[in-house]
Amino acid sequence: MLARGFQRRSYAQRLDEDDSVLETEWKRQLMSWKTLGLFTIPVIAFGLGTWQAQRLKWKMELLDDVNDRMHRPPIPLPLRVSASEIARNEFRRVLVHGVFDHAAEVLVGPRAMEGEPGFIVVTPLVREDGSRVLVNRGWIRRELKDPKTRPESQLDEPVTVVAFVRRAPRDNAFTPTSDPQSSEWFSIDVPRMAARANAQEVLLDAIHPESATSVLHDARYGIPIGTPLQVDIRNNHLQYMITWYGLGVFTSAMLIYSLRKPLTAAARIRRMRDRAGRFL
Repeated sequence: MLARGFQRRSYAQRLDEDDSVLETEWKRQLMSWKTLGLFTIPVIAFGLGTWQAQRLKWKMELLDDVNDRMHRPPIPLPLRVSASEIARNEFRRVLVHGVFDHAAEVLVGPRAMEGEPGFIVVTPLVREDGSRVLVNRGWIRRELKDPKTRPESQLDEPVTVVAFVRRAPRDNAFTPTSDPQSSEWFSIDVPRMAARANAQEVLLDAIHPESATSVLHDARYGIPIGTPLQVDIRNNHLQYMITWYGLGVFTSAMLIYSLRKPLTAAARIRRMRDRAGRFL
């Protein structure tokens, strides 16, 4: 009897020792650099998700503001326009009257439209007082790069252009550097183009009539296809927000699972008995 009791106590002591070792290892795991590194992943993911939520709110307000400007009646463009006025009235429709200086025309590109290569035509417009503004007239096919192949786009009579006021676009890190000396323009560089054409640093995007027939006709004869009346501004912040929050939830669940406290020996035995009882 004494020997059996001693064996039971020894078995219980070994179980306690095993539990003590598991407890020590679990606490060590909680305080390890690995756990700290894993903990930062959901924190960063939730932080980026919150940032994207804020960006989404900002973009929605911006789109509402842009949509309101785009649908206001067009107004005459002042003869002199400041940078602050451009920023305040971006995407506002304006009317501008003058004659295109085709000799100072610039082709920017290559640019593709629905998979077809071509160029963007930027031409100075000489106004009634002699001042000049830059007009992004739109896209032409690559085969019509030479102005002689598109005489219908080289008319010399006065025109009235309906256009959007635009700020100078920003180049990205992958955009090659333009070379004005060789007439190679890879982006619409408003300051350099304006200096070259002796024009104001004002960029207008000509609006093209929303008609499939007119688009096909103009593409065929080299008349630049301008900006549509409804400009599509990308808004991917909702997708980014869902992605980051989803990653945060997933990594949080993985972290909690990996750091769960190990069962004691008694709990493991009870679980084994419960599982065995289901088959008996």
